[in-house]
Amino acid sequence: MKKRMIAVLIACALTASMLAACSSGEESASSSTSSASSQVSSKPEASEAESSEKPEASKAESSEEPESSEDGGTVSSQAAASSQASTSKPAASSPAVSAPAASSPAAESKPVAQSSAPSSNAGRLNDVTDAVKKAYGENYLPSMDLTADDLSSRFGLNSGDYAAAYGQVAMISTQVDTFVAVEAKDGKADAVAAALNSYRDDLVNNSMQYPMNVPKVNASRVYQKGNYVFFLMLGAAAPNDVMDDEAASLTFYQQQNDIAVKAIDGVLGA
Repeated sequence: MKKRMIAVLIACALTASMLAACSSGEESASSSTSSASSQVSSKPEASEAESSEKPEASKAESSEEPESSEDGGTVSSQAAASSQASTSKPAASSPAVSAPAASSPAAESKPVAQSSAPSSNAGRLNDVTDAVKKAYGENYLPSMDLTADDLSSRFGLNSGDYAAAYGQVAMISTQVDTFVAVEAKDGKADAVAAALNSYRDDLVNNSMQYPMNVPKVNASRVYQKGNYVFFLMLGAAAPNDVMDDEAASLTFYQQQNDIAVKAIDGVLGA
């Protein structure tokens, strides 16, 4: 019986001690929980304090920036101004370069240069040359075109004196047939005629010719019609009986050149 009482007392003591331990553990846990809660709750306060401090700092910084504008503006305002300037101003277009380079007349073999001449017959050089060729038919012997360099070096023509020019000579060296047609610029016809006459004088007086070509060379002529100037040494070969007479052969070749004069007058007017 005593033993049972002792066992019951011991059990009660153990139970009481366990209950006491549990109660103290709950109080400890509760205190730790409340401590943690207090720590958590203190953090927002700190955050609020920090956030309240940051606007003040931002206000302080923003209040300091205008002071630097007194010395020449802040970097951000300069950037904004630069950005506005770059977007508001369109890029200037480069001036078009529209003036083309003038082509060299030496590169052309037919009418060398083309421009309007102050004449009612301006620009009719091709019509004249076609009419001359047609008038002679198979007796038109020149077939090699002359360039502007040829007209300058051989005939002394200045390209600045004419609006258009055309020249042909015979391809065979034993033939002297030559046709030069020039549309002179206004006021330059006399200069062109002088150059062609100088060429003719040198040809007649100083050149070496085959005997059969001498009367044809001597019968050559420079013919001027307004702004148009021509060197004519054209036509069929004289018959043998005519060639035996120097005066007759000269007349024959002069008449051959008259064929070209008639054709020119037919286009440009008598």
